[in-house]
Amino acid sequence: MSEFNNDLDIVISFSETLLNQANFSQIEPFYDIDKVQNIVKTMFEYFWQNDVNFPQVNKKLIKNKALELDVYVVEPIEGQAINLDARGKDYATNILSYPSDLPENIAEVLPIFVLGELVICHDVVAKQADEQGKTVEEHLTHLLVHGILHLLGFDHELGQAEQDEMEGLEIAILAQLNIANPYEN
Repeated sequence: MSEFNNDLDIVISFSETLLNQANFSQIEPFYDIDKVQNIVKTMFEYFWQNDVNFPQVNKKLIKNKALELDVYVVEPIEGQAINLDARGKDYATNILSYPSDLPENIAEVLPIFVLGELVICHDVVAKQADEQGKTVEEHLTHLLVHGILHLLGFDHELGQAEQDEMEGLEIAILAQLNIANPYEN
């Protein structure tokens, strides 16, 4: 079994509007850097232990490099604008994933591997958690796992086999984090 020993450079930032909300002090703890680092570490330990290959990323580029991940947390107005610009969908969504898309020959020589950026609309996450009878932390953890899988090239929208593969990884990784299968009622 192989352990994940890579350094992690995770940057979590918040939109200016969110920072100025009266309830920001209640939102910020959900995005604790140690929590996010634990999620990423657990994911990559699972990948190494189970020899998971990534659809769009050469695993050799990641194996011995520090990993960088940016997480940007927004409120619904900005989330809607970003989703409209990125996907042509005029509503705030829970999470958007932007892989780094560095050419392999460049990624190979860099001392770190940039996974990409996740944009999370906290209000949508909280609303969905309530509707699904989950805690915000459980739902947010699921979405972070989901988003990072997208950064690595997994895509549930390509077909049933891809959806099954991605959901299977999510379920297995979340189990490592003591979170129940999010796809069960």
